[in-house]
Amino acid sequence: MDPAPHPDRKSLFGIVPELPLYYVLVGLYFFAFGMQFVLFPSLVAFFLGATPAGIGVAQSALSAPMFCLLLFGGLLAERAKAGPTLAKLHLAFALASMALYFIIANGALTYIILIGYAIFVGGCAAFMMPVRDAALNGVIARETERGRHIPIATAAAAATAVQIGAQIAGILVARFAGANPAPFIALQAFVLALGAAVSLGVQAPKPTGHERSVIGALRDVRDGVIYSFRNPIMSPMLISAAYMGVFVIGSFQVLFPLIVRDAYGGTALMQSNRLGLLFACFWGASFVSAVLLSRLKPLRRPGQAMIASHLIGALALISFAFDKPFYVFGMIVAVWGFAAGIAISTSRTITQGAAEPRYLGRVLAVYSMGFMGGAPIGSIAVGYAASEFGSRAAALIPGLGLALAAVALALLTPLWRYRAD
Repeated sequence: MDPAPHPDRKSLFGIVPELPLYYVLVGLYFFAFGMQFVLFPSLVAFFLGATPAGIGVAQSALSAPMFCLLLFGGLLAERAKAGPTLAKLHLAFALASMALYFIIANGALTYIILIGYAIFVGGCAAFMMPVRDAALNGVIARETERGRHIPIATAAAAATAVQIGAQIAGILVARFAGANPAPFIALQAFVLALGAAVSLGVQAPKPTGHERSVIGALRDVRDGVIYSFRNPIMSPMLISAAYMGVFVIGSFQVLFPLIVRDAYGGTALMQSNRLGLLFACFWGASFVSAVLLSRLKPLRRPGQAMIASHLIGALALISFAFDKPFYVFGMIVAVWGFAAGIAISTSRTITQGAAEPRYLGRVLAVYSMGFMGGAPIGSIAVGYAASEFGSRAAALIPGLGLALAAVALALLTPLWRYRAD
């Protein structure tokens, strides 16, 4: 077993404390992720000119591998040393991005190649997400050993703020890709490679106490799923993750590029800029609300804040069905983003605070599976609905579904009454 780090020891060769380094790691990954938020749908919708159904299938190819592999990512988080594992996963993602760069630069990009890229990077993210998220609890514990007590709610909100801020930066940079996305794909690869180097500064020792056999791993998967669904707080959180995946993530990925293309038109560069602006409005407002939560006293009833934010998101989605000037569309997206920042921070606080430490990796994986399992369903459903009824009318389906699901969660589960203490 690796020795525990000395309480006074700093990470990254004694230069940078571990918690700020963790935030840097989060920021680098989500800068690249923010770029992909714009670049991938732009490649599908504007560069290749795919149909609405084709866009839905392509977006589901990013999220479907995560659903299939996240539980195994949770097992990895409980068995592998976080730093080297994250470094290898970042490097694999970077190499895939570099391969895509060379394909685009040589004019060889096809829909099938893009689907293959989406499946591979979605698989990398499935292992990366639970390892990185579970590492935060250990970082906080080591900071406490050094005499710096940081509440999990504050650290989670700060990590969310870094995540969203980095996404905004990536989105704003990717807005300028236009008809020449190849250099921006190369930049994404460079940032991911830098994240691989920074990952090596995470000090978490290799976890112990888990069986190494296949049977033991499968037993741990079963126990983690059972615990997640039987826990009175985690169970409704899993439900919320599932309906958010279906009604929000899926529609978010498909509706934005479709509405920009079908309702507002313009050249490929104009459409790419508008799509990037919408994402920037959403994530910019999310960043503001996450920063506010990180500076304020932790919420006593985070479940109420989370459900209320879901209802605001439902109203925003419903409003997409009606014609409006683009600047009004952007303002509505910003309001939705402010509410989403609250939802992301509070859901992370509840999940990481309510789970038993020995189940944490698997709980985070099961929770993320709700998002990723629902996302391809939502993407495909909204894509086909847009083909039949138009992109604006298709927004009514996830909007009404999200509103009904949030009301049911408030009335039928203890989440509305949950107290963070």
